[in-house]
Amino acid sequence: MTTNMKFGECLRYLLSILDISNVKLSKAINIDASLTNRWVNEKRTPSYNTDYIEKISEYLSSCILNSFQIQHLDGLFLKVCGDNKIEINQKEKIKKILLQSQGYSIECGQKILKESKINTTSLNSHNTNSSINLSSEDKIIAGYKNILAASISLLEDSSRHECNNDVIYLSFNSNTRLSSHFYDLICFRSAILKAINNGWSILFLLKLNNNINDIIDFIDFAQPLIGTGKFHPYYFKKYDLFSTYEEFIVVPEIGTLLGLSNNPHSEIDTAFYFRNKVAVNIFKNKFNTMITKDTTPLVKYYKSDNAIDYSNYLTKNEDVIGNRILYKRDFSILMLPENLYNKLLQSEKLKSDEINTSLEFYKKRSKAFLSNISNYKYTDIYHIDCINTLIKYRKISLYLYNKVEEINLKVEDVIKLLKNIVTLLNKYENYNIAFISQDFNNTTQDPILYCMLKERSAVMVETYKYLKTTPEVRLSIEEPILVKAFEVYFNEILTQIAPMNKDKNEIIDWIQYQIDFLKNHD
Repeated sequence: MTTNMKFGECLRYLLSILDISNVKLSKAINIDASLTNRWVNEKRTPSYNTDYIEKISEYLSSCILNSFQIQHLDGLFLKVCGDNKIEINQKEKIKKILLQSQGYSIECGQKILKESKINTTSLNSHNTNSSINLSSEDKIIAGYKNILAASISLLEDSSRHECNNDVIYLSFNSNTRLSSHFYDLICFRSAILKAINNGWSILFLLKLNNNINDIIDFIDFAQPLIGTGKFHPYYFKKYDLFSTYEEFIVVPEIGTLLGLSNNPHSEIDTAFYFRNKVAVNIFKNKFNTMITKDTTPLVKYYKSDNAIDYSNYLTKNEDVIGNRILYKRDFSILMLPENLYNKLLQSEKLKSDEINTSLEFYKKRSKAFLSNISNYKYTDIYHIDCINTLIKYRKISLYLYNKVEEINLKVEDVIKLLKNIVTLLNKYENYNIAFISQDFNNTTQDPILYCMLKERSAVMVETYKYLKTTPEVRLSIEEPILVKAFEVYFNEILTQIAPMNKDKNEIIDWIQYQIDFLKNHD
């Protein structure tokens, strides 16, 4: 996804997130400070026959100090270069950002200059009567239903255009409840998914507030979108940031819609709809400015080919104090005693490093799990099919650090697993299991969701395509209000589970019955 950011704009943002002044950069790469000022103010762009980009990249990469800076750098890389899965070091990432923006500034400069002879006069000069005519499709739309229909039409139009990893910009800044027009918003989400399936990525701007119900509605709305890995929500850094009750949809080169609310406590009731390309570009630039200056990413995605980082993060949060909720379709590996987990790893045709690394993470997570479970409330929510599959077919999904393997068990191994679960439930008062009969996803075409929530710390999510062993998406969320909303969300799910499927004594008796059944029918 590319946003055609100019070299000066990119350099300014890099210096900002790394807290480096123009003067400091000038000294580091041994040039006059006036040249750096001209770069960041977009009055000059380094030419291709210089080594400035290499020197800047080398220096800036050495100034990265923390994960916050890396997260912002990843966000800029996504916007400028459009590839969030490429695995390169920080220096090469900065270099690629600068080269992309340098190329845009140089190669497109002449074209922009020609257009600006008309546009600059009409848009920026208040001393002339020049203007740009709007197209016959540009209009003002009144009424929420009409605005939503136009929004869906615009998004569906994007799915009919060829996309080269470009980005659609959406916002949700008002305090209107998402659930107030549930069916219409399902259609809206379907249109977004169509655009994603056609190659677009979605940059979604969200204004968080203290209303947990609003955020839960957003979680419901965004869940299928996040599972695609192409949905990138951002939120305003300041919770009390003034809201003008505007909503944006910007589809580059196609159209834009600006929705307005005449009442701070009502839904969007008026919108300006433009197909004029100059207007579309203006709103795209406005959106990018807001994202760069006022927001931070809500979600951190982990590269699919780098499972170590996610596993380290998962293990670290397992060790954090606080209550924990786990949702999985299949039993957690922490339900397996260590000797059984090791035996199952050895029985599969795995590489030795896969076995060793998986066992290492298992031991760390198990240690953290057992050290916290005496003091904090731990609840595992499993799909009821997992125990049916275990008893009837002797199958289990074995979680490795980098993938999931479906394996066959011997009867004695099934019994050993079930006995260990009963032991944990009996021994630890704070530990509970609930079985849910309705998955969060309604069809096998939807991603299978795994989720772990650690109170006041983070939410970790993995999604798997049906019958696939490697995760499609791995992500984490640390924003406190959203973490709290997820906690309320899962607790609400628990209230909807039948008592016999979550009462500890009922669960113990049921599992013990399955153990006896296996012993008697072996």
